[in-house]
Amino acid sequence: MYLSTVSTLRFRPLAASFVLGLAVLHASAPASASPESDAKDLFARGRDLRNANDCGSAAPLFRKAWQVYPQGLGSLRNLAECEEQLGHFASARRAWLDLKRALITAPSDAKYEGWDKDAEEAAARLKPKVAAFVVDVYVKSPEGEALANENTGVEIFVNGESVGTTLVGTPLERDPGTYRVRAQLADAQPVEQTVNVSAGDNPHVTMRLTVTPKPAPVVATEDHSTRRTVGWIVAGVGAAALVGSGVTFLVRQGALSDVDERCSARRNCPEDLRSTVDTGKTMSTLTSILLPVGVVGVGAGLALVFTSGSSTSSSAAAEKPARTVRVAPGLGGLSVSGSF
Repeated sequence: MYLSTVSTLRFRPLAASFVLGLAVLHASAPASASPESDAKDLFARGRDLRNANDCGSAAPLFRKAWQVYPQGLGSLRNLAECEEQLGHFASARRAWLDLKRALITAPSDAKYEGWDKDAEEAAARLKPKVAAFVVDVYVKSPEGEALANENTGVEIFVNGESVGTTLVGTPLERDPGTYRVRAQLADAQPVEQTVNVSAGDNPHVTMRLTVTPKPAPVVATEDHSTRRTVGWIVAGVGAAALVGSGVTFLVRQGALSDVDERCSARRNCPEDLRSTVDTGKTMSTLTSILLPVGVVGVGAGLALVFTSGSSTSSSAAAEKPARTVRVAPGLGGLSVSGSF
């Protein structure tokens, strides 16, 4: 009982300290900012700059606020009004049209009353001040030439800025001025063209891309003539070895005959027969070497010749089983087998 009481008294302060520490950590942990609060902060900074007649600095903040929190339509309207004030009529018109589309799906709110009409009137008012051009890209390939569409994969750049692959053949609204248009596609050399547009213009910019065919894979072909030549050389060497083995065999037999005539008993033979005996032994050794070399050489050479085929019948040869010749040592000497 005493120990239980002491343990309780000892660990109760520790537990209280642990709980207190968790409470302090929870209270000190910073609350994560929500997209809505970030957007409100950006909007407030942009509004202050606009009230100070600095739309150039306010517009990027309004744009960022709308991107962070698309439900904040006030940022989008302020962006449209700032862009129009700056003379960026194409950007202003796009912002007003974005606002008009967003209001269609936005929840009903009294503060947005009449905004759809304002957006429609502003877009119509700015249209005559905006220029547009259409980029028509023709893609030429080995199959022919066709007009590119959004599924072709052609990417369009305007003054170095990509407008994606889905706007090929559609009007691109821009402020009046000069633009450098670039079209590119995989396996094709990019092309560029400069277009100068004024307010109300809507020209077509025609560009052509030529797809470079991929090189055909190189198929390794066998040099049949070289193979055949090597085969005849190897067979010739083998034949020469066979002839040599025949010569050494005859010389061996001659030496053996001399020994039989002068020393048939193989005992107490004359001393001058030693050179004859040595010659016979040497010829016997050479015969045992030259004979298998000759057989292998002739067999391998004929195999190369027979399997070389011809360059004009390579496809036919590929359909037939390969002809092989195998030369290998047998139990009693050499064995030669083949299938043709």
